[in-house]
Amino acid sequence: MLAARVVPLAGIGWSFGVIALVVKSGLLVAPVPLQPTLDHDPVSLSVAVLEQTETFKSSAVGVAGITPNDVLAWRIVFNSPDRDEIFRHILATGSVPGQLYALAGLWFGDAKAFVAQARIVSSRGGSVRIVRGCIVSTANVTDLVREIQNGEWTREFLVAGRPVPVR
Repeated sequence: MLAARVVPLAGIGWSFGVIALVVKSGLLVAPVPLQPTLDHDPVSLSVAVLEQTETFKSSAVGVAGITPNDVLAWRIVFNSPDRDEIFRHILATGSVPGQLYALAGLWFGDAKAFVAQARIVSSRGGSVRIVRGCIVSTANVTDLVREIQNGEWTREFLVAGRPVPVR
């Protein structure tokens, strides 16, 4: 008879204990929204991605055709009001693949700067790792600069491989 009264009381005690732990843990408190700071500025983050990238990628890679972070970063910079200045900055400070992304951005907006910088990047020579679709390979920088000069990569980054008339 005593057991019949203890079990419900123990169950109630257990329930109150769990409720007290949840309330005390802060799980019921509304999350504090993240305040935007310079550290979270999309353009600054995009510049950092492009400066440090180690691979030059097309707009759709892998079996699923995912747009890589590098191309998303390029699009953010491309759509910023200071894009030509930012692309010139990446040309001065970025990795070789980052410089190729910057050239693709300058091709669209600043033809004079593009010609001068393309000559410089191309004269350094070398090769970079590239990803086109599912294929990872190495390409000659001079050949990639020539493809950028033809507008192939800028179109690729803007519209994910669908041909579009620009320039």
